[in-house]
Amino acid sequence: MPSTSTRSGVLLCIALCAVTAAPRAHAQATSPTDRIPIQIGWDQKIAMRDGVRLSAVIYRDPRQTKPVPAIVTMTPYMAESATNMGLYFAQHGYVFIAVDARGRGNSEGAFVPGRVEAQDGYDVIEWAARQPWCDGQVATRGGSWGGFTQWSIAKEFPPHLKTMVPTASVHPGVDYPQRAGIFGAYMLRWLTYVHGRTLNDGLFDADKLWQNASWQQVSSGKAFQDLEDIVGIKGTVFRTWLAHPREDAYWQAITPRPEHYAKIQIPILTITGHYDDDQLGALTYYERHMAYGAKDVIARHWLVIGPWDHSGTRTPKEMFGGLHFGPSSVMSMEELHVAWYDHVLKGGPVPAFLKDRVTCFIAGRNTWIHASDLKQIEGAALKLELDLAGAAAGDVTHSGRLLPQPPATRAQVTLTADPRFLPPREDIDAEVPEYTDQRAAYSNLPSQIVWHSAAFGAETILAGRPRLQLELAVDQPDADLFAKLYEVLPNGDAVLLTDAAVRLRYRGGGIAGAPMVPGRPEHVSFPAMDFFARAIGKGSRLRLVVNAGPRSLTVQRNTHTGGDLTSEPLAKARIARITVMTGPGSGSVLELPRPDETLVPRMAEPARR
Repeated sequence: MPSTSTRSGVLLCIALCAVTAAPRAHAQATSPTDRIPIQIGWDQKIAMRDGVRLSAVIYRDPRQTKPVPAIVTMTPYMAESATNMGLYFAQHGYVFIAVDARGRGNSEGAFVPGRVEAQDGYDVIEWAARQPWCDGQVATRGGSWGGFTQWSIAKEFPPHLKTMVPTASVHPGVDYPQRAGIFGAYMLRWLTYVHGRTLNDGLFDADKLWQNASWQQVSSGKAFQDLEDIVGIKGTVFRTWLAHPREDAYWQAITPRPEHYAKIQIPILTITGHYDDDQLGALTYYERHMAYGAKDVIARHWLVIGPWDHSGTRTPKEMFGGLHFGPSSVMSMEELHVAWYDHVLKGGPVPAFLKDRVTCFIAGRNTWIHASDLKQIEGAALKLELDLAGAAAGDVTHSGRLLPQPPATRAQVTLTADPRFLPPREDIDAEVPEYTDQRAAYSNLPSQIVWHSAAFGAETILAGRPRLQLELAVDQPDADLFAKLYEVLPNGDAVLLTDAAVRLRYRGGGIAGAPMVPGRPEHVSFPAMDFFARAIGKGSRLRLVVNAGPRSLTVQRNTHTGGDLTSEPLAKARIARITVMTGPGSGSVLELPRPDETLVPRMAEPARR
């Protein structure tokens, strides 16, 4: 999915050879293969089982006299957008087939996101395998919605699908269109982008249009579902999706279930990033396959977690959002794909970059490590106990402490959350470095509390998905809490590491919500924060910010009444008071996983950002 904002939220034997083994960056000299002429089959119609015809653009090297494997990508973003990929793979020994999803571009039928990809993908793959230019082996590729598309096809088990490379994969019902049960206005924006037969780029790129619509929804006290009326865009599945805030049967029907993972037989290469908006989706597919797949099959499922945002998983960059990861973070994803396809489909070696089944970048060190299991990277946790003694809500200068041992005494702070709070408009309109912006910590809001650790006495590498637990009580049946974790450098700059959110009605997980009992303390576990891997430098501190009111304008507000958050007008919202408690017996703790020491040899600490 295209993304224009931070996620509703955020890896690697180290040696120079690990860097040099990475596929080359795009800036390298032109390869002789770039000069191979390619023949294009434009608007080739492929009949589906129900008679609907999908449109494909087929890229072939006309000099190929023998059948070769085919690579398929099926997209709602127009087959023509895959031109560069088509040329590249056709110049490297494959037939590339870019297909407009049903109802999109030149394809017939109607596009219903999530409901048309699986069987159509099966039919396209089996059609491709029968063509005289294909040797019967078909692979898939694609990112974001294209990652979901591959997983939805895989659960249909097309006989000629031999491998797939899902990248930054959306997992409907898990990380999109809602996360932790919390929707974002981005959902309507994306549905507008893919509505009809063409890409509505102008509407999608109109930042002010969407900011103004969200501002109007909140300031006027309207219900979240009224965004549709405010913008004036009708006919999408916006309200249908709003009726499913958890991973219920509606979403389960379009993604693999345990029995599907158990039957998958193909090698898989999963790619995601520290700051990938759909990292949660990608890792959910991966871990469910690890849990339910056959042992010999999951041994052929490889994972790459790089220092990238959502688009960077397709086109890695050294810098984005105020962060700098160095040249070792940049690679040619096309080269990695070709090496993977050559390995699976042509009997070639495992790509040199993939030295073990999990390949992960360590920021700060700006290098890669490799492990046989993700659990080796997410090793024994560093536990930091939360202490609120001397802390005050909304005051970063009177913060709580993150301690290596439990605090001696109990303490508490009460946060006040107003669902109708509007941040200053200049904050919304400002362009800031997304991952190094510190305004949230210094916003002086009564809805938030800040904790700091002591300065680290030595470089400490953290890698994995932190877990935050709080003892708290609320005076209303429901509320939301948002947590962000930063590294604060010795010079005072801060780098966002990861984040998470919990909607308290869903604090127990599962599909059905349960209201809080007003005033009764409970031990609440946040969903796991996003995966990150970073060497926290000597002299740096950690900063944890917990906010009971989102600063983001586009996040669905909680009315705190326990009512339906889709249809209940924000005008009926109540102010909530959330009391956070720390000290003996509270269980308020932050757990920070660390990689196995054998994965990370000692090295001189580099310059940092």
